[in-house]
Amino acid sequence: MKAADAMLLALREYAAPSCRRCHGRGATGEDIVATLCACVQRRVPPEEETASGGDSEEAMPHPWGAITRRAQRIHAAVMLEALPDNWS
Repeated sequence: MKAADAMLLALREYAAPSCRRCHGRGATGEDIVATLCACVQRRVPPEEETASGGDSEEAMPHPWGAITRRAQRIHAAVMLEALPDNWS
């Protein structure tokens, strides 16, 4: 799995399945940053937004911190599953 695929999966987790604008995809076009749907911003909890550092200059704008962290967890889980159980 590519990191971009994990990002799309994370975005879909936060998107509203019944959204008429994005139809549960989280973005309305190919460029997910430029076409981020408003349903995603409404569904990301405020406490996840501040978990990345709040007002610091390095903090990502809402809701990208939460989406990025979820994508990293998805990608790591897939990568760890690919590791062999027997190292000998």
